[in-house]
Amino acid sequence: MRSFTFFLLPLILVISCTEPETEEQVLTNYPNSHLLINANALHDALETDNIFLIDARQETGDSLITGAVHFPSVEKLTDPNHPVQSFLIGPETFEQMMREIGLNPEDRVVIYDEGNGLAAARLFYALDYYGFDNAAILNGGLQSWATNSLPITDTPANRLEGTFTVNIQDEKYCDISYVQAASEDPNKIIFDVRSEDEYTGVDKRAERSGHIPNAVHLEWSNVLADGDIPYFKSAQEIQDIYDSLGITRDKEIIPHCHTNVRGSHAYFTLRLMGYDSVRAYEGSWSEYGNAPDVAVQ
Repeated sequence: MRSFTFFLLPLILVISCTEPETEEQVLTNYPNSHLLINANALHDALETDNIFLIDARQETGDSLITGAVHFPSVEKLTDPNHPVQSFLIGPETFEQMMREIGLNPEDRVVIYDEGNGLAAARLFYALDYYGFDNAAILNGGLQSWATNSLPITDTPANRLEGTFTVNIQDEKYCDISYVQAASEDPNKIIFDVRSEDEYTGVDKRAERSGHIPNAVHLEWSNVLADGDIPYFKSAQEIQDIYDSLGITRDKEIIPHCHTNVRGSHAYFTLRLMGYDSVRAYEGSWSEYGNAPDVAVQ
């Protein structure tokens, strides 16, 4: 029995040393790793730090992370009076909404949704564009939190009114005229993150179908790993994908989708990967595809 135990122990050590990296370990590999946090690290931070936690899902049901306020980002960030579908609300409205949920300039914000990051990234982009630069996203969202058996509540938190003030970052936004010029500029990349069928024109969601001339295509979800929980792929995997498409840091990247929700996810991923020159096309295909006088491929 002793000889069997002696043989087994080195084998266990070899297995433990060669097991694949976990979700918690790989988060430090991203150039801007501070923009993404895993569930256990967030749980620890909530115990010691002043974290402003935002649940960005449309509906919370009876399950929120303890201490989170609820802000259904995709709905709330849509301007109902804008002629372009799902266009981002204006600065005054955004400032007021953020103050109402309790945002202060000195806060450290962590945003989560169900798990795929769409709703969380939409709020991340709005915060970034309107001048708040201390936000992160929970990797794997509520799915990851629940899988780790961390505390859940059925009641959203309430905070005192905040003092956040908008400071628009013009370099993080562009309009249709800018996009038209950029499509012919070798120093800029139009980054289409819609589905393959939308990109090729098979799936028609506007008056015109297809894509902006010279746009590079990668569906937004291809940066997420396979599995039950949609964690971000490792930094090396994402970089390899970007490199294969010619998405390099020496160029300005302009992500878009149909309503800039998926585009916001791409915006966040690019920022996570250390791309500093990223300018979202807020109008996206809901504007471009309904414009009669623009070039379409």
